[in-house]
Formats: sequence, structure tokens, C-alpha cells
Amino acid sequence: MRDGVRFLETIVWTAMTYNPVRILGLIGLTGIATAVLVGLALLALRLQGVTTLGPIGIYAVFAAVVCGAAGTSVFALGASFNYLVSLFHQRPIRQGLFKKPLFEAPIERFFLPLGGASILAGLTISVVSLALSFRGWSIDRLWLYLSGSAMLIMIGIQLANSWLEMSILRELSERHSPESTNA
Repeated sequence: MRDGVRFLETIVWTAMTYNPVRILGLIGLTGIATAVLVGLALLALRLQGVTTLGPIGIYAVFAAVVCGAAGTSVFALGASFNYLVSLFHQRPIRQGLFKKPLFEAPIERFFLPLGGASILAGLTISVVSLALSFRGWSIDRLWLYLSGSAMLIMIGIQLANSWLEMSILRELSERHSPESTNA
């Protein structure tokens, strides 16, 4: 058992050393996908007329908020490792989730606009919820919207932070590449 654990640990750390974006990206996408699936299930239930959730439904909402925020954070961490690896190798490196990058432009270029949109959506939902509370809506009707609002704001802040971090790392990796020192 101990040798099996050490063998697995060696495999994971080797993969993390050579392409951390693959492992962290898959973990992050799993969290994000979980949040999206729960959100779609809640939307489908609401369209069917369901207005209350039982213990499993409430826990699913909690899990979606945690998985959405954590998944975004882990995915962004994986993407930032491209620049850390670039600094180590002293040349730009773009590793993708599935061997090659999915987009021509680095994915973190989308982080700031997506983060801004997420924050704006979260703030809009929270302000609408506040207005509805002044119109007499109880917390029983508003808690789900407020939970979604909080998740969107947290995800937006994480994406904006990651964009800033990776912008700085990109600049440093380009500054320290042999091509820039020879120019």
C-alpha cells in the first residue's frame, strides 16, 4: 500500500512538473461544470414550478457555490503555471489542457472581461434582490438569488485577480526570454 501511494505521488508530481495546467485545469473545469449542472437543474426545477428545496437541494446549492468558486480558482492557478514554467525555462511556453492550447490567444486574455461580466451580473442580482426585499419578499424567496450573486462576484474577483497576476507573469517571462535579451 505504501509503495502504491508513493508510486501514485511520483506520477502526479511528475505530471504537475511538466504540465500543471492539464491536471489543475481538469480539476477546475470539473468544479465549474458541477456548478453549471446544479444551476441548470435548479433552473429546470423552477420552470417545472418547484419553489422550495429540501435538504439535498439546499446542499446542492452550497456545493455549486463552493465548486464554482474553487473550480475557477484552481483553473486559473493551472493557467498561471504556464508563465511560471516559462520563467524557469527562460522562454515562452504555452501548454494546453488537452496537449495544445484550445484558443489561439492565451485563455487568460478572457479572464478580465469574463470577471467584469461576472461581477456586474452578481451585483445586478444582489441589487434586484435588495429591491425585492423592500417590496416584501422574504429571505425564503431571496436566498437562492443572493447565493448565486455571491458566487458570481467571487468568481469575477478571482478572474480579475488571475488576469492581473498572469499579465505580470507574462511580462516577466517575455522580459527574461533569450529573444528579448538579444534584441
